[in-house]
Amino acid sequence: MSAQHEIPTDRLYLVVGVTGHRDIAKEDEAPLRAAFATALSELEAKIPHTPLLVLSGLAAGADSLAAEEAIAKGVPVIACLPMPVDEYERDFSSEERMRFRTLLAACSRVTVRSDEREKGYVETGLFIAHYSHLLVAFWDGDESRGAGGTADVVGMRMTPQLDAAADVANIPYLPDLGPVWQIVTPRANGARPSDAYAIKRLYPKRFLHDETVEHDFGVILGRIDLYNVDLSQTPPERGTTGLEALMDRTDAAANRLQRLTNFYQMLLFACAFVAAAVQIIAHLPSLLKAIGLLAAFVAYWLARKNDYENRYQDYRALAEGLRVQRAWDAAGLQRQLVDKAYLRMQEGELQWIRMALRAFFLLCCEDQTAVAEDRRLYETWVDAQWAYYRNRSSVLMANKHWLDRIGYAAFGLGVASTILSAVLLAERGQLLCALFETCAPPASTILMNLLTVPVTMAVILETLFSNYNDRQNLEGNARRYQRMYHVFENAREQLHAIDQGRPGNPKEIVLTLGRAALIEHADWLIMRRDRPIRVVLV
Repeated sequence: MSAQHEIPTDRLYLVVGVTGHRDIAKEDEAPLRAAFATALSELEAKIPHTPLLVLSGLAAGADSLAAEEAIAKGVPVIACLPMPVDEYERDFSSEERMRFRTLLAACSRVTVRSDEREKGYVETGLFIAHYSHLLVAFWDGDESRGAGGTADVVGMRMTPQLDAAADVANIPYLPDLGPVWQIVTPRANGARPSDAYAIKRLYPKRFLHDETVEHDFGVILGRIDLYNVDLSQTPPERGTTGLEALMDRTDAAANRLQRLTNFYQMLLFACAFVAAAVQIIAHLPSLLKAIGLLAAFVAYWLARKNDYENRYQDYRALAEGLRVQRAWDAAGLQRQLVDKAYLRMQEGELQWIRMALRAFFLLCCEDQTAVAEDRRLYETWVDAQWAYYRNRSSVLMANKHWLDRIGYAAFGLGVASTILSAVLLAERGQLLCALFETCAPPASTILMNLLTVPVTMAVILETLFSNYNDRQNLEGNARRYQRMYHVFENAREQLHAIDQGRPGNPKEIVLTLGRAALIEHADWLIMRRDRPIRVVLV
């Protein structure tokens, strides 16, 4: 394959799958190509920072004209052939065969889905439906005329696939529900639809009366495009490629956004403390009190507007998925797809994480054949995760203890200042008038403030710390990390025992460990989503 056809793997692509009729009249090709160009242009306008990638079977008719239009627009095409080229060419006329060969040479990558003609078309349909973020169907709306036909591929996207047919039970590609954009396509020898060439946007229903899929897909497009913007701020390090480079850059984007999230969270707590303080100290001007409250809401608005928290959490989840996928590949488990074991119950906007993992697997792993086991790499992953969970557990528990100590110390100082001011006021015979606020100012203003303000501020501080602790769930997360530390510790011991000659299967250990890590991280993500950044009121 020539260098100019290679697809860069340094960004996330929006994958557009193509399925459609073969028997298309010559006079219909130009308007159908124009309709497909319109669909591509609409997507490019919605996600200007995200490149498109087209999957096509290159069959005669719709597959070919869509691939030609994509290549003409500079969109890379992956040819998904149902069978080896020599066998596939038997399905073409001489003119179609020349067109096919020209297109095949222009494609960025070629993948052959089966060696058996009987299974080839079905497997190709499943493959395209699985990897497509959006499926474009050149379809008249009628039922398929054979297995793996256009209506079948549309059905794979529009209806839940609870079980695969017996003859494709071993295929790892089971599509998610997803949008289908139908380009109404006349057949050469069929009834002509009245709305030929129209683009119909079809969205599946995940449950009865579900009306949110279209909205969710729009949110997903926005998430994908913003991720590419954030990813572009961290160029790949020299010597890193594929999943490793994507994982490192996604981690870097998550770290940057986490720092911004923490900054705004601390700013909100500081604003809440100051706002509470100026409300308690009576002689401060009202303008200063208003400024404290306004600052808190401005900080909250900026954090929510830029969505720092959700972006950081999503990227952390995506990086974890890439990390596990890389470890599985290193263990010789390259046919194990992380997206099948990760966030499967999550639809809506979180679905973009699985879609991203799927696209990265398509670009970085799908065309691999037998990959040599890299024990050093997956053992490095096990050791790194073991150290991470151990250290994070210790850090979170230490942070909780420090917050508790600071809260206790502040409360103690508040109580001490109250007792001291009460004693001094009593010595001056002003304690009762201070309590009932009948003393003539400014005789005992400072002592009167010390009588009430410090202990009140200590209570406010303790409330803020409690709020922060609840939001961060420091103790709960520390225990979760402690559990995962023990899981990885056990795996390290098993791998070490195998090195010493004891029976065991490293692949099974790494597979089980990866699934445990994905489950734990998915739980973490959902828990964090339930604790959004907010204005703290005390």
